[in-house]
Amino acid sequence: MRRFFTQPDNITGSTVILSGEQAHHLISVLRLQPGQSIELFDGSGTIYHVEIINITGKTVEGRITSHLTEHINDPFPLTLAQGILKGKKMDLVVQKATELGVETLIPIVTQYSEQQKHLERRIQRWQRIMVESCKQCGRSTPMQITPACPMEEIATATFHYPILCWEGEQKKILRPEFFAQPGSILLLIGPEGGFHKREILWAGENRFTAITLGPLTLRAETAAIAATGIVQFLSRLQATSLQE
Repeated sequence: MRRFFTQPDNITGSTVILSGEQAHHLISVLRLQPGQSIELFDGSGTIYHVEIINITGKTVEGRITSHLTEHINDPFPLTLAQGILKGKKMDLVVQKATELGVETLIPIVTQYSEQQKHLERRIQRWQRIMVESCKQCGRSTPMQITPACPMEEIATATFHYPILCWEGEQKKILRPEFFAQPGSILLLIGPEGGFHKREILWAGENRFTAITLGPLTLRAETAAIAATGIVQFLSRLQATSLQE
C-alpha cells in the first residue's frame, strides 16, 4: 500500500486533506483514483489507513478507515552528529540514517566541512529526503534534523555514550558490552577531510570514546553509514540481552 506524509492539522475527525507535493505525487505520478486505499503517517507515530474519496484539482480528500499508533521505546536512542558533506554525499547520509533508525541528525560545522553556502536550502532538501525515506522504509516517526551548528556547541553532557569514529584510533573497536545500561548515544563522524587535531582534543575533553572502523580508509559517507549500522546492531543486541 502506498504511504504518504501529512501534517496533523490536515486531519479533521475522519477526514484528511492532502495537497502540495504529496497530493501531486498521488495524482500525477501514481495516478491513484477515488476508492483506492493509501497509508498516511503524521510524524507522531500514528499510521492511518485511508480511502480516497475525492480528487479535485491539486487536492485529495480521504476518509480514515482505521489507525494504529506505534509506541517505540528505544533504550539506546541514537543521535548522529555528521560533519557536513558535499552535495549528494550528505543527501545519502540523510537517507540512510533515516532508514537505519537514527533518532536525530545534527549537521555540524567543522574545520574541514563543506562551505556553508545555501545551508538553509540544503536543510530543507534534507527534510524532503528524510520524509521520502520514511515512506520507503515504513518508519512512522520522522528523524529529527536540527539546525547546523559548530561541533563545540553540541550538548555532549546530555548523552550517556559519546562515540567518535576516528582514523587515528587503530585498536579500539566497539563491542556490545560497551553499552552496559540503557542510555542515549551520540555518534560523531567527520567530513571528507577528517577532523582537525584540536577537534580531536575537544572530543577527548568531552568524554568521547574514539573507535576504529577497521584498517581501511573509508569515505566519509561510507563511515557514517557503516558506523550507524554497527552502533544500531550492537546496542540492540545489548538491549535484547538486558531484557532476558
